[in-house]
Amino acid sequence: MQYCPNCRVKIRGKKARCPLCQRELTDMGGAADDPFVMLPSPRVSSRRMIQVVTFVCISLEILLGAFEIIKEFTAGWIYVCMLVILLAWVDFQIAVYYRNNLIRMLTTQGYIIMAVLLLIARLTRSGSWAVTWVVPSMFLVLIIVTFAVARLQQMKLQEFILYPAFDVLMSLLQIIPIALGYNKDKAPAVLCIALMLILVSSLVIFRGDILRDAAAKYLHM
Repeated sequence: MQYCPNCRVKIRGKKARCPLCQRELTDMGGAADDPFVMLPSPRVSSRRMIQVVTFVCISLEILLGAFEIIKEFTAGWIYVCMLVILLAWVDFQIAVYYRNNLIRMLTTQGYIIMAVLLLIARLTRSGSWAVTWVVPSMFLVLIIVTFAVARLQQMKLQEFILYPAFDVLMSLLQIIPIALGYNKDKAPAVLCIALMLILVSSLVIFRGDILRDAAAKYLHM
């Protein structure tokens, strides 16, 4: 009997890695006659949870919309509440879908937060605060969170190295608003890009073989 600490499932048979997440397994001893994964039976299925949360969010959206009609479209705060409910629903969907991959879940949520704040800044015409401060800060936070989670979960560098590499590539997009003159205070973005380039340089120089192996394994390059 073997056990995957990441998926929290028991697996019969002799396998080097978990068939669900490809993490190394812990040997618990016992017979090796059944190669199939033994998944625990949840008290409430993920599908039922999604259905319940979706129903609650839709109900709240309908009630808020009805209240806005009653107020003759004068309660502007209702739109903010409706947006928050929508984002909460999306966040829940991501958490359920990537529940066995914490780094991917947090990375996806980080990019959604950046996109939403950029949209809010654009719609409210409140300036370039999102481009100037939020985006550079979020990229640095994503890098720190990625390595912190990987350390807590005792992951090998090959298992998560593509996430910081992807963050570095995405951070280079900050050059566009700088070149277009939209980002007036470019110091945070430039500093963020510089730190990202230093990071990717260290990965390529000192862990280039691991980066190539991870790209060949997960991206088929």
